[in-house]
Amino acid sequence: MFQHKPVTYLALAVSIAALLLSAGCEKTQTPPANPSPEPSVTTAVASTATATQEPTPTSIPAAAIVNGEPIPLSYFNNEVWRYRDSLAGQDVKPDDAKINQAVINYLIEQQLLAQESRKGGYTLSESELQTRIDGLIAELGSQDAFSTWLTNNHYDDAEFRMALTLATQAAWQRDQISATIPDAVEQVRARQIFAITPEGAQRALISLNSGSDFGKLAWEYSPESGGELGWFPRGYLLYPEVEEAAFSLEVGGRSEIIQTEIGYHIIEVQAHESAHPLTTDARIALQTKALQDWLSTAIANSQIVIQIP
Repeated sequence: MFQHKPVTYLALAVSIAALLLSAGCEKTQTPPANPSPEPSVTTAVASTATATQEPTPTSIPAAAIVNGEPIPLSYFNNEVWRYRDSLAGQDVKPDDAKINQAVINYLIEQQLLAQESRKGGYTLSESELQTRIDGLIAELGSQDAFSTWLTNNHYDDAEFRMALTLATQAAWQRDQISATIPDAVEQVRARQIFAITPEGAQRALISLNSGSDFGKLAWEYSPESGGELGWFPRGYLLYPEVEEAAFSLEVGGRSEIIQTEIGYHIIEVQAHESAHPLTTDARIALQTKALQDWLSTAIANSQIVIQIP
């Protein structure tokens, strides 16, 4: 129902990994000979930290400059086309400004992750890069098939090498961030009585205060689940009011009525452990949050200059 935050992915659907897995796809749009960025791009990313410093001069037309390193304008333009291609067949598509914003934000995040990977000592040698490309050529069947794939996905050889290098470096850094989440963390096991209306919640509270069994009432109010929330760590539930109450109660304790945007909750804590093994879903959620937090901090402490209109 509402048990946990949905897992979100910061990378676009047109990331390199996704492209490699769909190597046989056809081009669905034909870009102009010299594509230009769409107007009215807005983004939350701004120059911070070292904003008084000028970015490193570059002769490459850049969509953005991240800590002195350019994101080539041609890379941005082609990534926009790849993103548009990935939306082919969808009934509802974002407008051009939203597509451009999503792409530039993704490329900035990729650049920040790649920069950090290099600081951490990770390198992708030319021989390793070529091995990866040779593997794709073998999968596609021939050099000609690979060349066709590059064209269909708006790449030339140089840009694909750059993109694959950046994607590999960024993936390495994402793995380092994910590895900071341990296998077991503090967790609570709880159940709830959930009511849509305040009157329903009040009736449940009166019944509980009169000695009714919490579990029996939970099944009456939520016959599909019995109100079971299971084990969850901090930062996992969708509604922090419910989570805060669960972690503040003693085992066996129950909350007063908690109001959220979806209804009214009464929580009972069944168990509380300082180190309980994470489920796969919870681990992914915490890893995603760790990545989001890392990127927010990196953006706040970086000099980022957007150069598209």
